[in-house]
Amino acid sequence: MGVTGADSRFLAIGNAMTREKKILIFGHRNPDTDSIVSVLAYAELKRAQGLANCFAARCGNLNLQTQCVLERFGEPAPEFVGELIPKVRNHMSREAVTVPHDMPLWHALEILNRGNFKMLPIVGDDGRLDSILHFNAFAQNMLQKIDPNRKGVFPTSVSLLVKTLGAQPVTDFDAGAVFQARIAVAAYELDAFREHIGALPPANTIVLVGNREDVQDCVIERKVRVLIVTGGKPIRRELKQKAESLGVTVLISPYDTSTSSWLALYSSPVAHTGDRTLKPVQEGDYIGAVRERLLASVSRSLPVLDAGGCVAGVLSQSDLMREPDIDLILLDHNELSQAVEGAEHYRILEIIDHHRLGSLRTTAPITFINKPVGATSTIIAGLYQDFRVPMRKEIAALLLAGILSDTILLRSATTTETDRRTAEYLSTLTDLPIDTFGKEIMAAASLVARRPVDEILALDMKHFGEGKNAFTVSQVEVTSMTEILDRRDEILEGLARQQAVTGHLFTALMVTDITELDSTLFVQGDPVFLARIRYPKVGENVYRLKGILSRKKQLVPCLAELIRTG
Repeated sequence: MGVTGADSRFLAIGNAMTREKKILIFGHRNPDTDSIVSVLAYAELKRAQGLANCFAARCGNLNLQTQCVLERFGEPAPEFVGELIPKVRNHMSREAVTVPHDMPLWHALEILNRGNFKMLPIVGDDGRLDSILHFNAFAQNMLQKIDPNRKGVFPTSVSLLVKTLGAQPVTDFDAGAVFQARIAVAAYELDAFREHIGALPPANTIVLVGNREDVQDCVIERKVRVLIVTGGKPIRRELKQKAESLGVTVLISPYDTSTSSWLALYSSPVAHTGDRTLKPVQEGDYIGAVRERLLASVSRSLPVLDAGGCVAGVLSQSDLMREPDIDLILLDHNELSQAVEGAEHYRILEIIDHHRLGSLRTTAPITFINKPVGATSTIIAGLYQDFRVPMRKEIAALLLAGILSDTILLRSATTTETDRRTAEYLSTLTDLPIDTFGKEIMAAASLVARRPVDEILALDMKHFGEGKNAFTVSQVEVTSMTEILDRRDEILEGLARQQAVTGHLFTALMVTDITELDSTLFVQGDPVFLARIRYPKVGENVYRLKGILSRKKQLVPCLAELIRTG
């Protein structure tokens, strides 16, 4: 298919098919301050190392403390991404090659063939999808044109004929007007051909003839719409003048009569051949919802539309086999149950955490950093130092807030000497005294007790498993236990609702008093299990956790041991 000059346009748009992956850095589903600030700081570190496509993200709402910290230093929250169940936009080929609706069919077929595409979206002047070109649609269209029993006509114009044949106009009338054309090839002797074209409507007739001047004169006398002289042969001046006076367009084709007649059939606007029965897919459609329709389509390929109806890309069968356009880095967790929904469908590049190891598996080796420190912020601050990347004062302040929050002002049992040294270092960088700043960021805890119970339970809920048993433990911090204890019945009812929905062995809420450095445990679940809890009771299903501040290091191991020994 190497007749016309569509190559440069094809190459220019064809090179746009490559795509660059985006890297999203997530904390866990119910993010606390440490999780959010670590994500922001690590994304900035990655960009400083040259990964411009690396972004902070979150899959849960900010708590009051985190909101206050971000507002205090004028830093935006990570982008909210509620779920990552694979969508069309994650797999499609972007910047799809499209063709305008008024392009000659021949040019579009060249692009389709040379690009080895299964189909081409045809777009209108406004960029919206008009129809779809694929070889089945082309074959059906051509059968209609050449069926001798139908005496088919096809739409074309003088300008389309010129583009398709690479023809030289000699005379030119109404070049842009599209008409329903019939082709007549001058293969008869003169008298027989005169009789033949006499039966055809001249306003719709295209005649192809070689250097037969008598036939050319006859055709011009008949006032046909277009005379195409084949073989690149010129016509006599007298015939040109006659054609001008009678309003006949004369074109000189560089090809022989046979080739010219075939190319003329391909001069129709491509939209005339497009298939309008194939339903496109939307960028936001879930892959699982469109897979069957895609595989059942004629070309195993469908155009993808954006919200405005314009073509945003193409989704083909082969796209389903390749990785989505997003990679993940997980911070402050290492279990899928705590990761953004749908994370199992994506390549995980790194995990940075300070919790126990979960059951997450990866398909390839990754960077995995897990340290026994009190906060992920401690690890991230250390990475800035390890890589010798300067830290903005605002980032240093966020990381300091993350450490103080997660270690409860460096008093939690999880606090290590590394946390203390890192906090002192960040305090020096920011001129923020640890005690004063710590009390400031903890002040938001006084507002937690007044929030709706379901919201309190969801603020920092983590899922755990021990053998075949699953359970959840939420944790919130307050400056006084009085208001929480006054809502004891309401909290236990909320836990009971949650336990009924999940079917877990139990659900619990750990409320930590950051003033008295004690905690209270509210729990609902299996009565046999609850009977084995040995913490001091302050009421039915309510227990005092004297001196216990850490969920992961002090409470969860004890609860897990009760399950194992039950």
